[in-house]
Amino acid sequence: MRYIDIESLRARPEAHALIEAADEAQREVEQEGDPEARKALIKARSQRWRNLRALLEQTDVRKKCWYTESKNPGTDDDVDHYRPKGAIEERKDHPGYWWEAFNWRNFRLSCHRANRLKRSGEAGETLGKGSHFPVLDEGMRWMSPSAPCVESPALLDPTNPSDPQLLTFLSNGRVDLAPAFDEDAIARERVENSRRYLHLDWEDFVEERTSLFARVSSLIEEGNAAAMHAADDPGAAQRLKKVAQDLIRLTKPDQYYSAAAIAYIRIHRSRGWVDRAVLPNIPGSQEA
Repeated sequence: MRYIDIESLRARPEAHALIEAADEAQREVEQEGDPEARKALIKARSQRWRNLRALLEQTDVRKKCWYTESKNPGTDDDVDHYRPKGAIEERKDHPGYWWEAFNWRNFRLSCHRANRLKRSGEAGETLGKGSHFPVLDEGMRWMSPSAPCVESPALLDPTNPSDPQLLTFLSNGRVDLAPAFDEDAIARERVENSRRYLHLDWEDFVEERTSLFARVSSLIEEGNAAAMHAADDPGAAQRLKKVAQDLIRLTKPDQYYSAAAIAYIRIHRSRGWVDRAVLPNIPGSQEA
C-alpha cells in the first residue's frame, strides 16, 4: 500500500465536470427522504462514480489497486466506496453511508479481490471488503449525515498518510505489522482487519510478493559481488550502478507491490552500497 494524495485529483482540469456531476447526484440523494427510493436513486446514478475511474487511475500509482498494489488483469478495477454506501456488515441497524455515495473523497481504486467477497481456499473463509467497515469504537460510529464524523476506521486507508507505514512485508510474501508499531495494539488491530477485509494475503498476491523477494535478493547478491571490485574495476562499477538502478525502479509508485520492494530492500541496509546508492533514492526509505 502506498499513500495516495487524493486531493491532487481535483487539480486536474478534466476532474471539475466529473466531480460536479457527482455532487449533483449527491444533492439529489440528500433530498430524497424515502430510504427505498434513495437506494434506487443511488443505483440509477451509479455511472457518476464509475465515470471517475479514469481519473482515479491517474495518480502516481497509475492503474493498480490502491489497497494491494496488484494488477487486475482482463477487467477494470472497481471504484470502491471506502465507507460502504448501502449497508454495514458490522452494524445491521446502520443504513450504509448513503450520504457518502457520491463523495469523490470516499472513492478508492480497488482490484476485485480486495473489494469483492471471495472464498479463500488457503484461509478456508470468505475474505474481501464487501459491506465490511469495522471501526475501533462501535459507539462512535457515524450513523447519520447530520452527526459529526468522529469514528476511527479499523481498516487501513491509502489516502491517510499515516496508514501505509503500518504495513510491512515478510519474505514469505505475507503482510505484517511494521516493527516500529509492534507495541501499538490499535495499529495491530487495523493491520489484521485489513489483512482479512482487504484480502491482502490472497494466495496470488503472496506468490507474487515471494517472487519479488527472490528478485530483490538476486539483485542484492549481484550488487554485493560487484561492490567488492567496484573501486578498481570500471566494469564492476558499471554493474553495481545497473543493480542500484534496477532496485530503485522496483520501488517506483507505479510498480506492482512497490511497498513490498522497499521493505525487502531495507533488509539489506547494512550493505554500504545499498545505504549509499539505493536507499537515498527511495523517498521515505531511510526513516523506517
